[in-house]
Amino acid sequence: MTAIHVGTLVWTQGADGSRVAAPVIAVGSTPVPAGHLMVHVMLADGRQLWASPGHRTADGRPLGSLAVGDVVDGSRVGGWEVVAYSGDRTYDLLPAGPTGFYWAGGILLSSTLSEQRA
Repeated sequence: MTAIHVGTLVWTQGADGSRVAAPVIAVGSTPVPAGHLMVHVMLADGRQLWASPGHRTADGRPLGSLAVGDVVDGSRVGGWEVVAYSGDRTYDLLPAGPTGFYWAGGILLSSTLSEQRA
């Protein structure tokens, strides 16, 4: 995530649900304490990601609330675990476009920065 900057093209979801390339219009980071925990979500179709438990799916569910068997972005959660994070910051991005959604690890997420868009 640290290699992404304003202007980088990423996949976002258009108003009609289609996948479209759009530039990143904001990048944010949040300091986290030593011992910060992340969730590792593994979907049955092989997609996976590591993110903070409070980061939300495109339909608004915190990743930390997911359970094995839940459906996320068209696939069932096949595995879910809490893992230690060795970094000192977490990162997020906001793509241009109407939704504020983007794909990370092939999974559609909501940007935490979209709440700050006015």
